Amino acid sequence: MTLTDATIALLLAARIHGTDAAVRATAKRCAKPLPRSKRDLLHLVVESKSPLALVDFLAQGLEL
Repeated sequence: MTLTDATIALLLAARIHGTDAAVRATAKRCAKPLPRSKRDLLHLVVESKSPLALVDFLAQGLEL
């Protein structure tokens, strides 16, 4: 798994489920197969008070 794959999974969880719990669970699940140096973003999502809002904010910065 790459960081790009994990980011896509977070965006899909936010879009499909639309809950903090789903986004947090997805971030936890995706952090395990990543190298330790790439886990920072996912740990920020897991520890956030509102992971859904954080993922939405991160999505705004992506280029289409």
